[in-house]
Parts: sequence; C-alpha cells; structure tokens
Amino acid sequence: MEKITMLTFIVAGSILSSCGGAVKNDTVPIPEKFQTQIVEPQKTELHITYPATLEGEQTVEIRPKVDGYIEQVLVQEGAYVKKGQPIFSIDANTYKQDVNNRLAAIAAAEAELETAGIQVQRTKALVERKIVNTFELTTANNLERVKKAQLMQLKADLSAAKTKLSYTRILSPIDGYVGTLPYKTGSLVSSIAEIPLTSVADTRKVYAYFSLSQEQLQVFLNKYKGNQQQDRLKNMPAVNLILSEKETYPLKGKIETLSGVLNKNTGSANFKAVFANPNGRLWSGSSASVSVPLLLEDALLIPKKATYEIQGKRFVFKVDGQNKVQQTPIEIMDSATEQTYVVTGGLKKGDRIVCEGIQHLSNGMEIISDGKTAK
Repeated sequence: MEKITMLTFIVAGSILSSCGGAVKNDTVPIPEKFQTQIVEPQKTELHITYPATLEGEQTVEIRPKVDGYIEQVLVQEGAYVKKGQPIFSIDANTYKQDVNNRLAAIAAAEAELETAGIQVQRTKALVERKIVNTFELTTANNLERVKKAQLMQLKADLSAAKTKLSYTRILSPIDGYVGTLPYKTGSLVSSIAEIPLTSVADTRKVYAYFSLSQEQLQVFLNKYKGNQQQDRLKNMPAVNLILSEKETYPLKGKIETLSGVLNKNTGSANFKAVFANPNGRLWSGSSASVSVPLLLEDALLIPKKATYEIQGKRFVFKVDGQNKVQQTPIEIMDSATEQTYVVTGGLKKGDRIVCEGIQHLSNGMEIISDGKTAK
C-alpha cells in the first residue's frame, strides 16, 4: 500500500512539472543569410532621354494669295517636289478677265493722252499767234499731265492684275516633300483661311528640338568642359534619336544650338540637335526622343532590385555594424541603366546594403551577410 502511494506522488509530480509553465523556453530567432554589397564609386555611362519634336531644315506652309476654286491638285501627299514646280491651280477666269479689262482701259487712256498732246500743240500755236492767252496753254498742259498720270495708274493696275493671275498657279518655294492635302479639286480657298493648302518640308536635315528646365540646364551644362556655352556645346558627345516605335535611328546627331533666352512661360531652355536624313525616313512634325550620353566617373551604383518605393520615395536596407538592417531613404538620378540606379543622396562610399530578398526584411532585423558583391 505504501509503494502504491509513493508511485502516485511521483506520477502526479511529473504531470505538474510538464503542464505547469514554470519552465521557460526562450528561443532566439536564427539570423538568415542575405546577399549584400558594399557601395563603391564606379565609372559608368548613362543615357538621359528628352522628348523632342522633329522639324525639317526648312518647312514652308503653302497658302493661296488669291481667293477661288481649286481647279487642279498637281501633286500627291508625300511627293518630292522641286523649287518652282506647280502644285496647285486655282480657277483663273476672273483674274484673266480683270487683266483684259485693264488692257482695254490702258488702250483708251493712251488714246486720250495722244489727244491731249495734240491739243497742247494746237494751243501752243495759237498762243504764239496771240489768238488765245497763255491760260489756255496752261490748261492744255495740265490736262496732258493728268492723262499721263491716269495712264501710269492703269499700267500699275495691270501689273497688279497680272500678279494676281500668276497667283492662280501655286508653285513650290523650295525643294522638299509635300505634306497633307486637306483641300481637293473644287474646294473654295481663301487667302485668309486658317488651314494652309499644304506644306513643303526640306528634310535632308532634320532638327530635333527638346527643352530643359532652368535647374536641369545648369546640371546638364556643368557636366561638359568649357568656359563659354558654345565651348560646352562643342564638347557634348553625339546623341541618339529614339523613334516613336522605340527604335534607335541608325545615324547619330549633334547638338548645335541652345536658345539664349529662357521661355518666359515655362522657364525652360530649348536645344536643337541636327540629324542627317538621306533616305527621308524622318518626318517633319513627328515626335521622338533625344538620348544624350552622360559619362560619370564616380557614380554610386546600386541594383534596382535592392530598392523599394513607399509614397513616392525610394528606400534600401542598409546593414549597420551589428548586422542589423536599417530602412534608409535614398535619392537617385532621373536616368538609370537597365539594371541599376545612380544614388545621389542617402548612401556613401563603403555602406553595405541588402541587394536581394528585401521583401523578407523588416527594420532592425539582424541578418547574416554572405559577404559577396552583387553585380
């Protein structure tokens, strides 16, 4: 009976010790291993892209100088025309009639002038014979002068009428490609219409116009050598043209000019880059982007996958001296390579950051660094 009682106490004590909670089991999380890298300055080349508008070397809007109906459209859209080539014909009947009327008026005026001259000679003879006084001669001379003036005015009117008649045949002012043709045969056109008949663009060279804000301009120019603006423009490298379909135009261009006055409405400065266009592939009026290479000697590059964004700000996890990660805001350049950002603030040379698996991290978490450098 005593043995049974003792066994009961031992079993009861075992149960109490296992269910009681007096024994603590404080387990510490084992740090995980993450890939990290040390931030070091590197030499790299970036390509900064700016939206641009393309314009031909010379683009001329074709507008009628006289009113009338289009008799013929002598070209097609996109056709190449030479300077002086006819491209439109406007109904000329009204203007031909005006020229004929002027010619008739001139013939009558010449006859009147001849008659006035004869009258002057007759009056002069009568004055010499003292049959009439000099007043009559003065009157005859003045009448002749009036007829001469009237004839000169009519000849001037004829010249203007012939000029208007010539305007009914519209010629290309330059060599180039014809733009859109909004008016067709039979359309009534006017010299004061808002929409031109078409445009002709000389696109053997194409200018790409792009702009920078005043703040961007100073940063941009300071990256190139030269004391004067023109010197810096000369030292700028060749630029690429990115077409609307994201294709890079095969011929490189050169930045030629920078506007000397900022736009008072936008506060921006305009650049002009020129590209050769021997095959006519570039179209005046189209959109593209100018890609400007920028060489950085000491850039702090970090992988894009090492960063994350919260409310428009970008962060990384920086590893401190106790191997704990700290959420760190950074500043980056607007331009980047395909896989990396250039850090302009928030990190310095020698800082270590986590470059993979950041989605598994939290601020203050202790990690094990693999000691490798990410590429």
